[in-house]
Amino acid sequence: MLTKNIKIEQVNIKDLKPAVYNPRKWDEKVLSDMKESISRFGLVDPLLVNGAPDRRNIVIGGHLRLKIATLLGFTEIPVVYLHIPDIEREKELNLRLNKNVGAWDEELLKVLDTNLLLDVGFTPDELNSFFDDVLELTDDGFDVEEELSKITVPESKPGDLYALGEHRLLCGDALKSADVAKLMGSDKAHTIFCDPPYNIALDYRKGIGTNGKYTQEKLVNDNKGTVEYGKFIEDSLKNALAVSHPDIHVFFWCDERYVWLLQQLYEKHGVKNRRLCLWVKNNFDPTPQVAFNKVIELCVYGTRGSPTLNPNIKNVSEILNKEVNSIGSYDDLMSIVQLWLVKRDTTTDYEHPTQKPITLCEKPLKRCSAPGEIILDLFGGSGSTLIAAEQLKRRAFLVELDPTFCDLIIRRYEQFTGNHAKRIN
Repeated sequence: MLTKNIKIEQVNIKDLKPAVYNPRKWDEKVLSDMKESISRFGLVDPLLVNGAPDRRNIVIGGHLRLKIATLLGFTEIPVVYLHIPDIEREKELNLRLNKNVGAWDEELLKVLDTNLLLDVGFTPDELNSFFDDVLELTDDGFDVEEELSKITVPESKPGDLYALGEHRLLCGDALKSADVAKLMGSDKAHTIFCDPPYNIALDYRKGIGTNGKYTQEKLVNDNKGTVEYGKFIEDSLKNALAVSHPDIHVFFWCDERYVWLLQQLYEKHGVKNRRLCLWVKNNFDPTPQVAFNKVIELCVYGTRGSPTLNPNIKNVSEILNKEVNSIGSYDDLMSIVQLWLVKRDTTTDYEHPTQKPITLCEKPLKRCSAPGEIILDLFGGSGSTLIAAEQLKRRAFLVELDPTFCDLIIRRYEQFTGNHAKRIN
């Protein structure tokens, strides 16, 4: 069938004949991916072609490459000839070449650059399938208080745009559409995940901790009137939607007294209200003058268009149905309900009045985004969204108003990854 010394020949493309029985078919994405590959690298993989006299120039393996090479105007193509007189043997080899492609080593795939995987043709759903079981969030152990104390004069200036690996950070204003557009460039967000000030009259110099360590009192007024706060939230929502895909998941955290405001703004701007998600904390601060202590924080979740959900996260029927699979775990069930049971940070460690642990990002980001997709956060804070995105192989695009906190986010990223941020403007 094949000599020991494989010989590659350049053959006139018009002489080659596709096998009429070839069972492979290709959709537009496959054709586009192969066209991109051949355009960039050429034909580096020769076709397998029958050289037997009665089957001369019948293609056995490489029909897709032949099709794309023809479309790209190739006149010659590399070929390895095989001598297979028996057409049934020829068909068998064709099927084996199409079928025997092996499986992916997911442990090796997960260390590759996500953009590279997407560029070569993996779909977001495929990446979710690869990474669902191996990617999870852990606390990065970053000491926010200690690092803030080191930043006496911030290096970041308003307007500075940074690349942090696959992520971006702009020292800018979420309320300015030009700033948000500068952050995104030609990219579009797949998920909006924002945690704006709650407008509950917190003193940002003291917060709810005990150390009086906030730097943002000149930048943030947390005691706006309802109309002013409504405009603040509306402007940030509009700016986020303007740089997002038509099909988008939207998450905005808020105090309980402003749930109605966000729900109204969602409807006004074409976002369908889906759920009110509740972060149930493991402890609380006593409020003796109020009948019931607060143990939750609220996130208003909505969608515009028809954004995709991670198809690998089971629904309730699959979790509970023994015939589909064994009874699912508690974690499987909790991953799809609107109650998020996540341990809060210690109050005395708070560096932001409504600080949230990194692990709180896991459920919404895993459920409503895929590896390689962009998460837009217009209120960067200490950078929790970015660190979560780094661990989950998403891309975080952040705006942060305070130059000190921009420096903090950069320090956090560099300590976690060992890589350096680059100013790109």
